[in-house]
Amino acid sequence: MEKKFVSLDSNDLFTHFRGVDLQELIVQIENYFLEYRDKLDLPNYLTFGVELEYENVLRKTVNSYVAINLHNWKSKGDGSLAFGGEVTSPIMTDQKKYWQELKKICEFLSKKKADTMHNAGGHIHLGVYILGNDVEAWRQFIKLYMIYESVIFRFIYGDKISGRKKLYKYAPPISDKLYSYLSQINQAKDIIEIRYSLPTNDRYYALNFCNVNFYDPKTSTNKNTLEFRSPNASTNAVIWQNNINTFAKMLMASKAKVMDEEFLDYKLKNEYFTYSGNEQLYNNIYLKNALEFSDLVFDNNLDKIYFLRQYLKDFQDNYGIKTAVKAKRFIK
Repeated sequence: MEKKFVSLDSNDLFTHFRGVDLQELIVQIENYFLEYRDKLDLPNYLTFGVELEYENVLRKTVNSYVAINLHNWKSKGDGSLAFGGEVTSPIMTDQKKYWQELKKICEFLSKKKADTMHNAGGHIHLGVYILGNDVEAWRQFIKLYMIYESVIFRFIYGDKISGRKKLYKYAPPISDKLYSYLSQINQAKDIIEIRYSLPTNDRYYALNFCNVNFYDPKTSTNKNTLEFRSPNASTNAVIWQNNINTFAKMLMASKAKVMDEEFLDYKLKNEYFTYSGNEQLYNNIYLKNALEFSDLVFDNNLDKIYFLRQYLKDFQDNYGIKTAVKAKRFIK
């Protein structure tokens, strides 16, 4: 099948597709299988790190593998997992060596039949000095996240079609909390006022702002990161790459101010749905918003297709599913 829409050199507005074009796009997505990449073409200054949780593998086995094969990585326990642990990366950038290290630990845990289906999270830290003290960039990012949190949640289920068992205990939706501070966010004149408009004292949300250094927002250390806590863990490096790429592009789009903030405000005023009472939106497919999100965040069709393939998965709605379910394969 001709890959009509899959290109780094094209940037179609998928939101505008109708009729045959939209049908062709959906068929392309459904038949496209994601693959591992040596680089994602992220800027060199953008840093990130991962926390890969797992169950049902002896921690000493993982400790030994990491000590021998991944010298800058760490293996440790995790209090939320009865039998398992987590592996944490060093500060990484978009370089082949770091992706190879991530792939190594994923393949090792996969061979050991590690369980990432039930309780394991796949947390990602992004260096937010990219936003620095730019109040407008922070405001755009927060609004973007609020509006599309339900889309993001279904996406970060990764190679599963539902969230892990303890997702809503350790990383529940935060959009309603942010929405309650929308007036203060809009009126904020500096980065400290942004800080006091955010839940910076509670790390147990889908977004953890506790590690953001609002007093020195341009510092580029591991003490100035925004943690995305919602992703399910995975032993597939492609899922990790796709999650990191999406979160990074959210920050980049916010910093570049490529989004029309009047559009974001319109969405918040007329099309914002609280999580409470609309829980199904965090599981079922909402194609209109998914296409909007991809057009706002990504500047090329390839990124959009990667995002939408993981979001749509095998096109199953999953509201009400109580057990872990793996999506049909969509990765080469």
